Amino acid sequence: MITAREVDPFDDDLFGRWYAAFRAGAGYERPDALLVTREALTYSLRNPGEAKRRIPVGAFDGDRLVGAMLFEYRLLDNLDSVEVEIDVPPADRRRGAGTVLWRWASARARSLGRTVIQTEQGVPSEPWPGAVFAAGLGFTVEHVEDHLVVPLPYDEARLERLRSSVGELDGYRLTSWAGPCPEEHLQEYADLHTAMDQDVPTGGMTWNPAPWTVDRMRTNEERMAASYLTLVTMAHTLDGTPAGYTQLHLMPSDPDNAMQSDTLVLRDHRGHRLGVHLKLANLDQLAKHRSTQVRLHTWTAKSIAAMRRINDQFGFVPVEENRELELTVANLRPAARGVVLDAENRLLLMHFRFDDGNEVWATPGGGVEPGESLHDALTRELREEIGLEPPADPPHLWHQQVVAQGHATGYDGVINDYFLIRVDSHQAAGTMSAEELAEENVHGHRWWTQEELHTHQGPATFAPRALPTLIHHLLTEGPPETPHLLGL
Repeated sequence: MITAREVDPFDDDLFGRWYAAFRAGAGYERPDALLVTREALTYSLRNPGEAKRRIPVGAFDGDRLVGAMLFEYRLLDNLDSVEVEIDVPPADRRRGAGTVLWRWASARARSLGRTVIQTEQGVPSEPWPGAVFAAGLGFTVEHVEDHLVVPLPYDEARLERLRSSVGELDGYRLTSWAGPCPEEHLQEYADLHTAMDQDVPTGGMTWNPAPWTVDRMRTNEERMAASYLTLVTMAHTLDGTPAGYTQLHLMPSDPDNAMQSDTLVLRDHRGHRLGVHLKLANLDQLAKHRSTQVRLHTWTAKSIAAMRRINDQFGFVPVEENRELELTVANLRPAARGVVLDAENRLLLMHFRFDDGNEVWATPGGGVEPGESLHDALTRELREEIGLEPPADPPHLWHQQVVAQGHATGYDGVINDYFLIRVDSHQAAGTMSAEELAEENVHGHRWWTQEELHTHQGPATFAPRALPTLIHHLLTEGPPETPHLLGL
């Protein structure tokens, strides 16, 4: 059975296997993909910042790692969204690893109270497996950029032609630096970053960035400096008003690639070829600091015709599409439940009675608290309700999603994961008193034989509704290799 769990970035061997799977899946048949290096990702994960939490998650078949996911969420803005990247090496695809990672991601998003899930994909051709997988989950493409590349060292003849065609810079002065921003430009630099976040096209993506402050800028620069050398050129009018900037990044851990990131010209200063002047000046910096890099990468939204023309003038060639996708999910309460069977194949069920008169017989278990894994929640709930300790790796039987009002207060529905617990016999008595259980609508329990399950006429219903049939299949066919998907 394939399972998902967090990977410790301080465990060099395990993290190395995770990164190998991550890179093998992300880079397969994408010769021009720009992938984060292990060194840069290791630093980021081992030294979390105040703006974002990043979690590496692995899909495991026993001890073998068969898939990798990077799960991220922002802490200062966009508090309703998470970002995921799921990568499965080609040899391990079509075995359910991606689905298991997706279930982990959606469950963690729900535990955080976040209902918007976002992802990015580099797509060199159609049909592309990752795009097909995302579409099957319900993601929609909200924004598309071209990923472009130009060879390094730069063609000097092309640069000379550009310098000649663009002419002298009139009415502006340029300032360039490598590394941290000079103190005298820091507030303006932060303001330009805020303007960039507000100006950059995002299509239909949910995007509500927080303003850049001086402190945030310095913190970000300190973190970036551990993995990147940033080259910046900034434009001012002759009276000192900031007009735009551009950025390049060199990565010491990546000997082949350099990255062109932001280029911004404020709206009041457009139409003066200022973007070309900024890029030319920053390429002069790149020529001084470049070592072995042979490719310069950039990304441009298909909707920005002016920047597309500039990139064409600089010799950039599109190599793939960069797609931004989004999925809004219902706010479902996640829960872990135990299918407890004794030596006689009797099933232990809890009796729920609600204020509206409805009665339900359901398996023991309950909601997953923030930060808990499914197994942690299962262990806590079974101790509280029936005084039972589950095994370390119980078979994962069923995954149920119900989107409907009335199943959990404050939620759009529920998501239940069911695990098989085998006992010889058990006297159900947990740490919660009868009064405490009654406050949660639990009014007793009982063991059910298979005959009693199949002949039950109500008025109480079972949860899941097909519980007698599910138990019959479990006893005749054994636990499934991957969890079966259930409805109500």
